Amino acid sequence: MTPIPVPHRWLAALLGAALLVDLALAGTNSLREGLPALPGALALCVCAYIALTRPVTGAMTGAAVLVGSTAVIRYADAVPVSLGIHGIVLSELLAGATLVVLVVWRCSPLVSAGCVALLVFAGLIAMSVRGNPCDGTFCTTPYELISGGDLYSSLVFGLCVLLLSVGIGAYLRRVSHTRVVTKTDELIRKQWPLAAALAVLLLLQAGQTGLAGFGSLVGAALAGVCAFFAPRAPLRYALLGAVALAAPMLVLGGAGPGLPLSFTGLAASMAMTAYAVRYLELRAAAGATAALAFTNVVGLVLRGTLAPDILLFLGLLFVVSVATGWYFRSRDRERSQTVKAAVTSAQQGERMALARELHDVVAHHVTGIVVQAQAALLVADRNPDVAVPALEKIERSGTEALTAMRTLVGSLRDGTAAWTAGDSDATGQATTDLDADIRALAENYIGPAPTLELDLPEQLPHEVGRSVLRLVQESLTNVGKHAPGATDVRVRVASTEDELHIRVTDDGAQRPANPAGGSGGYGLVGMRERVELLGGRFEAGPSGYVGWSVEAWLPLRKEGA
Repeated sequence: MTPIPVPHRWLAALLGAALLVDLALAGTNSLREGLPALPGALALCVCAYIALTRPVTGAMTGAAVLVGSTAVIRYADAVPVSLGIHGIVLSELLAGATLVVLVVWRCSPLVSAGCVALLVFAGLIAMSVRGNPCDGTFCTTPYELISGGDLYSSLVFGLCVLLLSVGIGAYLRRVSHTRVVTKTDELIRKQWPLAAALAVLLLLQAGQTGLAGFGSLVGAALAGVCAFFAPRAPLRYALLGAVALAAPMLVLGGAGPGLPLSFTGLAASMAMTAYAVRYLELRAAAGATAALAFTNVVGLVLRGTLAPDILLFLGLLFVVSVATGWYFRSRDRERSQTVKAAVTSAQQGERMALARELHDVVAHHVTGIVVQAQAALLVADRNPDVAVPALEKIERSGTEALTAMRTLVGSLRDGTAAWTAGDSDATGQATTDLDADIRALAENYIGPAPTLELDLPEQLPHEVGRSVLRLVQESLTNVGKHAPGATDVRVRVASTEDELHIRVTDDGAQRPANPAGGSGGYGLVGMRERVELLGGRFEAGPSGYVGWSVEAWLPLRKEGA
């Protein structure tokens, strides 16, 4: 059974949660008015899921579904419960935004512009034809649609969602065509689930408060941005987030009716608290947590909802945040200790292997040379002919010792003893032409021919070049050992201003527990140690869909820097 890719699962979970919210809102209002919008919303979510692989088909079908659902709602004389945009339920809003992101990301500019225009046109039809949640009437002309204050704010809100979706799609399009993953790209790849969750909460809050809670919405949005970047500098962004939550409400006004708490701001505060406890020293983490908690209490005062039960609820949430941060802090400490112990064990193993090699091979030959030389000296004066065989043995032993020494040095420098794809001249000595050496590794690799993307600087420090060659070599070895069914192997080495990015991926669907020839278990540990000794970063694990990826970022130290 083929596993469902990770992005598909995330999208399905997000749209499914939005459908549950719409169902709950329909139940709290009136099933006769709320239910007619749900079949069309479900169909639009299916179109968004289809667009993951066929964006144009998904977008065009989604526009048709939105228009058809509008006709059904109009015929049933229903009033859908919308959040943020008049007449559009939450799941339709998220599905439509997903369609815009995917067509901008995957299609050409001309095709994506046409699909986006079609989706916007279908959305405007839905807003103008579906029932008005304020007075129960229908807008029959564009003038009626724009003249209403709430409907006008819906247009502004919809425009913001459209611009955000187009921006996300354009960013993904740029990233998919770039050859180097920056630190910001890496942060976005790790933090996008948090960003999506905060965006959904902000939509829900906007649907409840409207423009009356504009100050709270601005503060929550700014706090969400701080929570997104908090892993980079937890203390700084926690303090900025605390200011962002309080300042807009003090300047622009309260949170609006119906909400005792700004749930988006509270969720962002919980995330920043968890990051502070996870990464900072205890005193700094306590200060950041206190600042965020105090800001949320100030928000309760400004809303006039300061009550013991709400304070207790707020305290419990912050306790959960601190416990979550402490849990991940403990996990990070355990992982660091495990890696340190594994590195120490690997180093000890290498020392023992070196000692055995020196004793069993090199010392044996050197001892033989010494013994034969002593014997030749004893008999050389009396019988020179007897010394000739001894000199021949010395020559033979010296040659064997030199060969053994070269093999040992080669295995220590570049791990040639563990290389399973055949010997290569590039692996026996320090690299002087990294491009040629990597291509030599690829040519001698026994699996599928690797796809190479090499963008190397003109001058590269020798220790960095040797490390890059070793990382690529060991990664290809691991593909052969652990992913025998892989059909696509990609090697990318590219440089930025100050870093060299190495990425080796494969599409092996399964990883055998006992690879052919066994596994010493030190491959990833050795690569991580080599990278960290150069002050770089290393990551290895399952990739987003199937297979395995190994990534490293090595700093490029300039001459005289």
